[in-house]
Amino acid sequence: MRLWSRPVDFRKIKFLLAGPDPAMREGVALMLKGMGFEDIAEVHNGSLAWSHLKYRGAHAVVASWDMPEMNGMALLKVMRSDPDLANVHIILVADSLTKAQVIEAGEAGVSDIVITPINSPTFVKKIQTLLELGRDPQAFEAQRLYAKGLQLMEEKRWEEALESFRRILGIYESAEIYYNMGYISTARGSYEEAIHYFRKATQINNAFAQAHEKMGECYRQLARPKLAQKHFELAADIYMERRMDSNAEQVLNQVLELNPNTINVYNSLGILYRRQGRYELAIKQYKKALKVNPEAVNIHYNLARIYYETKDYQRALILLEQALKINPDFADAQDMLGTVNLRLGKDKE
Repeated sequence: MRLWSRPVDFRKIKFLLAGPDPAMREGVALMLKGMGFEDIAEVHNGSLAWSHLKYRGAHAVVASWDMPEMNGMALLKVMRSDPDLANVHIILVADSLTKAQVIEAGEAGVSDIVITPINSPTFVKKIQTLLELGRDPQAFEAQRLYAKGLQLMEEKRWEEALESFRRILGIYESAEIYYNMGYISTARGSYEEAIHYFRKATQINNAFAQAHEKMGECYRQLARPKLAQKHFELAADIYMERRMDSNAEQVLNQVLELNPNTINVYNSLGILYRRQGRYELAIKQYKKALKVNPEAVNIHYNLARIYYETKDYQRALILLEQALKINPDFADAQDMLGTVNLRLGKDKE
């Protein structure tokens, strides 16, 4: 299936990643960016994917088989029935499939199927084949070197892998290439060199959470805890914003190993656990924060929110009054106190 009849600048090819798992989307995006692609959009369900395709289009879609509202198979079928989208490539990603499901997808016109965990070199080759990147000699050479570099990394042939990525930099720069070079340097124990590469990656993409996390690990190895903490906290903030909770939790706990009196980390863990509905864990984190700083007005407020959500209005009331005693102008606490008093009034009735 051909998408175009003349060479296309591969960096302008548009990708859409669809699926409920942010880690899957993040992993695929990193591989695509490492290949030099720049236009990569993400959505978390099939309905949003369909809307995006209708209004913004894409050259290729990577979608989870299992998605809320519209699953991958349904998305595939509506794309193939739409004249404007019938030739757009779609790769379906699944944990496992039956033979009947594979046949169904093939008959519906799937471009390819990938089973998790995704093998990086194989995925790169699939993209290269699907998008006919061999028609652009420069793009083909970059993709060849990238696939080779990833394969060499899996084989732990670090020096050869590093050379492959260095050669790509002669064709294009990307944060992911520098990240891979930093990863190799870390594996070789060259932490200063690794920091140089990770810093280059974050200069290109300051929201590159993995690069900040790895930089933190390098600084920790070099016994520079303040810089390690700085980059771990940057990574955690990005992970939390992207709802990559397990990654955020892991990094935040690394910060606590460096500095157990970091109130912001206890607060972040409390927020993370609260939005997961893990209230007891969240309460423990907020109480630890208050031991570090009993005057932390935001912690009193956040802890009050948990008690409000669990219908323990009396405890919420006490915490909100404490918050307002510390800061009488705290508007959010004033608003919630009013709501709590209403609840307590209704309970008495």
